[in-house]
Amino acid sequence: MTVYAKARRAKKKKLDYKKPSFVIFLIISFIVILYFILSDHLIACSNNDPASDSNNVAEATEPSTNTTEPENVEPGSTDEKSDMEIPTSMGGYKVLGQLVIDKIGISKPVLTPHEDGSLNLSVAELCGPDEINSIGNFCIVGHNWPNMIQKVLELQVGDTFYMVNRNTKSKVTYKIYNVYSCYPTELSCLDQNTAGKREVTLITCNPGAVTRRICKAREI
Repeated sequence: MTVYAKARRAKKKKLDYKKPSFVIFLIISFIVILYFILSDHLIACSNNDPASDSNNVAEATEPSTNTTEPENVEPGSTDEKSDMEIPTSMGGYKVLGQLVIDKIGISKPVLTPHEDGSLNLSVAELCGPDEINSIGNFCIVGHNWPNMIQKVLELQVGDTFYMVNRNTKSKVTYKIYNVYSCYPTELSCLDQNTAGKREVTLITCNPGAVTRRICKAREI
């Protein structure tokens, strides 16, 4: 075999050896190009899909079902009702309702008017609105006696109690937000400016009866 023939034969073998790899390379290249073409087409379609756009707008503009606008509810319209039996009178005095302080075991009829006779029987309204659980500062006074409201001295800020109106049966819970002592001549605790809220002020004597213990509470 001549040198030329040997070279030609070697070149043919070399080409035969590379042919499969070359074909595979072409196939892979075609697949890659086709993949990118199809991907671009799908992206373009999804961006121009009217249904997709409408869904996105709906999700962005649809109001949440978990939020509601606060309602302006008049005080008294949503009060809890009580079935407590409250007498109309006590010792000749009119009963306005009931003061109940569970923490210290007190449940007393609230009498009117405020005078020595009514205070010897129970607690009485000192001043404020005509009806229990009405807007304003309903001020209640009682003796610091063991059988009256002596234990009011144990109340602290954050403690709660409730009042029941005998006529309407409304039951409103109040939370104490201030406790302090003052002299009898200091009358700021009787202020009726409550910004439209219902408040109750409990008043009794400190030991020695020189100063008064004041518990200010607001509806919750």
